[in-house]
Amino acid sequence: MNHDMGKSALRVLASATAAAGILASGPAGAADWVMLQAMEPPATTHKVFGVVQASYTNFFGCDKLEGLRDAGPNQFSLLNGSYNGNCRVGPELKDRQSGFNLDNLAVGLRGNLIPGRINYFLMANAGMNGSTYDPLDTDRARLISVTDATMTFSYVPGVRMRVGLMKKPGPEELYQGLDAINYIWPTDFIARVQLERFVRTNTKGTRPIPGQSDGTTSFTGYDSDIGRDWGIQFFDAFKRGKWTHTYAVMVGQGSGVHDLNDYNSEKDLNLYFSSEYDLPGGMGPNKHGVKLYAYRQQGTRNFEVSAAGDLSEDFDFTRHGFGVKALGEIFGTGRGRHRLGAELMYANGMVFYTPTGNVIDEAFGGQLQVAAEKGNKARGFTLDYGYYLNGTWDFSVRYWRNDELYRTLGTPTWNDADYRKIQGVTFGVNYRFNPRTRLTVNLELRDVKSPNAVYLGGTPALRAIQTSNASIVSDSVGARFGVQLTHAF
Repeated sequence: MNHDMGKSALRVLASATAAAGILASGPAGAADWVMLQAMEPPATTHKVFGVVQASYTNFFGCDKLEGLRDAGPNQFSLLNGSYNGNCRVGPELKDRQSGFNLDNLAVGLRGNLIPGRINYFLMANAGMNGSTYDPLDTDRARLISVTDATMTFSYVPGVRMRVGLMKKPGPEELYQGLDAINYIWPTDFIARVQLERFVRTNTKGTRPIPGQSDGTTSFTGYDSDIGRDWGIQFFDAFKRGKWTHTYAVMVGQGSGVHDLNDYNSEKDLNLYFSSEYDLPGGMGPNKHGVKLYAYRQQGTRNFEVSAAGDLSEDFDFTRHGFGVKALGEIFGTGRGRHRLGAELMYANGMVFYTPTGNVIDEAFGGQLQVAAEKGNKARGFTLDYGYYLNGTWDFSVRYWRNDELYRTLGTPTWNDADYRKIQGVTFGVNYRFNPRTRLTVNLELRDVKSPNAVYLGGTPALRAIQTSNASIVSDSVGARFGVQLTHAF
């Protein structure tokens, strides 16, 4: 597909989110997720746990693509009359605006092998999500998928060690447990940048690649990371009065949860640090407190750069961010329980730029496009507030924004015309039937802008068509409404 359709800022669907590394009842607060996910109380033996999560989604604010015009050999007009990938339900991405999805069906086992010394965590998921579907593939790739498989060794004071498949230390929204998430869908930056899709080729590379430029049939990826990686992690937490300081250093494979092959000569490095001030009340995932945290991730990804697939090239990337999260009577005793959170996130290189205006099952398929080179940057911001009326009802509102490719290489491949401003506001209500079962209702207002005209390549008439096509696709993204039932056991 011509790169101009690849510039459409279409969100990656929330169904790519897979099961969390730990399940917890109640709202997420200033919990120490490093320790909660990796450690077990010394007195516990073995515990079976899990979650069932189903949802209904309606993209009532989306428009069918209309008015797209062909640009040279690229038959964009074939997309007219269909919905873009950001307005389709579930990982199957069928051309419909509403439907049901089994988001997660996860079962796990955790416990101690040697109390206080060796513990383990196992989890598998059979839901319809990024663990059982390959990226942007309408066919289910596997019936069930292992999403977590770790052992933790606590022999060296101050330096615990965890090995296996685990959540990568990173942004709070993705790091926290599934049953502790207050919203149905992830924010755009998390869905697009942090939930990585692995592809063998990049259809819009830094230089012409024979057989790999516009018009190729590279529609799907071969794996996802669902926020996890195979690797080794060193971590611990230290109590200092009312403060708890936690660190994590993880060296990862960087090749997806189903593939242990290393396609480059480098390993991923993930760094995390948090400091939490204790507030009265709560425990575990519901712990009251104020937490400051920061993280950095870096790694290398490999793309084929020849039509025969016999040559490849490495591309480096970085991610970093910092934020604050608070839960409890933060405005004073007797003034109710509140949640406040803010997070600023950055990405440099390997910025995911798909899906485009359609999917593989359409007459004209979209392609996987990644702004692989460093110098291509994205920036995300999230501001979150929650009010807990009682143990049954809570109310949330979240503003999120993703400046997709706000800075680029400034070349014909990636330039100012690729910038997309993606933002939205999510309103949420949670009703808890009991500590294990909740109903979540979300209304999300979304807005996508392609503010800069196409100014490079072809004739003025061609560039005008490309600019118009990008605006049509961006403007077709609208609101969505969702209802989700979650039961943990």
